[in-house]
Amino acid sequence: MQLFFHDVGLKGSARDFPKTIFSEISVEHILQNVPADLKDEMSKRLKESFPDGFCNVWGVPAGAKSVIKRLNVNDAMLLIRTTGGSGDLPALCIVKEFWREPMSELSNFLWESGHYPFVFFFKTQKIELTWSQFKEHVGYKMNFRPSGNVYRVKEADSKLSSFGNVESYIDFLINGLKISESVLQYQIDASGHASEYEEGERKLREVSYFARNPQLVKAAKDIYGYTCQACTFNFEDVYGELGKHYIECHHLNPLSERETSYRSSIDDVCVLCSNCHRMIHRPNSTLTLKQLKEQLENY
Repeated sequence: MQLFFHDVGLKGSARDFPKTIFSEISVEHILQNVPADLKDEMSKRLKESFPDGFCNVWGVPAGAKSVIKRLNVNDAMLLIRTTGGSGDLPALCIVKEFWREPMSELSNFLWESGHYPFVFFFKTQKIELTWSQFKEHVGYKMNFRPSGNVYRVKEADSKLSSFGNVESYIDFLINGLKISESVLQYQIDASGHASEYEEGERKLREVSYFARNPQLVKAAKDIYGYTCQACTFNFEDVYGELGKHYIECHHLNPLSERETSYRSSIDDVCVLCSNCHRMIHRPNSTLTLKQLKEQLENY
């Protein structure tokens, strides 16, 4: 698997994301606008890859040919809405089908312009990733600007090895990031109490640790499941499909927050609901899981 990203920009994303990224296109309508010599092959493959008859589509300019010719089925493309401020990459595209032949007619049909002839097909996965986070994840300089281009992340020259590989990083974006980012949704009391600030600092250090160790997050979910180990709350039981496969990961050893080289095993972590995760960090000294359970039993 390879990782690509396309700097679409605010104007382009506002115009085109609603059309084919956050809305699905009928395979039958796609087939009416593809080159005649590819129609039979595309019909067979698209219908096999998208048995429900619908898919998402994205295209890149002809000027990106030198990069996009490296794209293969099962590669990943991240789409950047903006690099302004912290930036925003709201869409992850795992390529299901791609033909290297330009398809200007299909580009015209989809986006009312023939400028995006290299088209690939997928099911959009919505993610919450900032441009600042992405640059840190792959090791780009903070002042790097993609300027509307399409890039391929060279795994050997990036920091993706800290996640394991591209596949592990993609899993982190889909699953681990949701867990880690939820930890960031804390608020520092308006009065500026030191205890609240320290609580937030500890959470940020924990998030940083799990960002460097996404396999540990995945293993925790696989082994402990999605029921809070403190209060037994289960998001799916309460929220249904919306809460399915959601839980937060907590490190039981405070050393992980201070020592970047600290090595952990599955015994060093637990899974908690959002409330328990917030409460375990609330005291000046983080509670143990046993202490938190005892607190719950007393009320």
